[in-house]
Parts: sequence; C-alpha cells; structure tokens
Amino acid sequence: MKRWLAVLTLFAVGLAVSPGQSAPDFRLRDLSGKVYTLDSFKGKPMVITFWASWCPICRAEFPRLHQLAQEYQVPFVVISREPRDTEQVVRDYMKNYPRFLPLLAQPGGDNPVAVANRYKVLGHPWTFVLDGEGKVVNLYAGRVDVESLKDDLALAGYPE
Repeated sequence: MKRWLAVLTLFAVGLAVSPGQSAPDFRLRDLSGKVYTLDSFKGKPMVITFWASWCPICRAEFPRLHQLAQEYQVPFVVISREPRDTEQVVRDYMKNYPRFLPLLAQPGGDNPVAVANRYKVLGHPWTFVLDGEGKVVNLYAGRVDVESLKDDLALAGYPE
C-alpha cells in the first residue's frame, strides 16, 4: 500500500507546476478585503501552501511552518482549496497563525479551487516555493521538511 501511495504521489507531483516554470497568477483577497495577485509579491521569495482545515498533515505542520514564517519574514500565503472552508472557518483557524496570509475568493476574481487547479494541486497540503520573479523553485506534495524549505528559500533568493 505504501509503495502505491509513493508512486501516486510522484505521478501527481509530475503533473503539477514544476520547478523552473512560472507560477500561475491569481486574484484573491485577504481577510480584510485587500486584493492580491502574484505580482503583489514580485521581487520577494515566497511560499504558497494549499491546505484544508480538516487535513491532519496541515494541522501537524502548520506550527513549524508558522515558526519559519516568523523567523524568515517572507510572504507565506495559505489558500484553502476545501470548498467547505468558509471565510469564518479560515478566519478562526488562522487566529493561531498571524504571520500567514490566508487568501480567499475575490468577487470578480478567482476562487481558491480554481487557483489550486491552475497549480494542478491534487491534495492537501501542497506547498510551492517561489523566487522573486514568480518562478517555482520547489514543490512539496504532503508533509514539508522545514530544513528543506529553508534550503529552497535560499535558492529563491532569501535573504534579499
């Protein structure tokens, strides 16, 4: 069973936006209504994680990822691709993670599921590290090793 899961994960990652490719743009809003696009982060390395409030891996890794976001002070965008994660669910969940930037559907813009589809995300969590030009440096399907993420941020240009 574990072998098939590993093969399936490798296949899924192979379909996703790959390192070296430009990340797909988006138009989403934060909890206060401010609109963000990929260009909002131009010139800065950043992390994008697609997650869900019910995801056990997300729950387990968010404290470590939040600590990294605080330490590195890079934009750390979190986008729930779970349609049942309403704005209130996201707002309540993010109270413990003030350094994360949760993005939500923007009327006249995108919704998180459409953005996840553009990135070809197939599960929870999926994490992308982008450089300051919006190119994918690395991606993770599933659990992220924080030390590896630090290495990826260095490749992405951190510190600036």
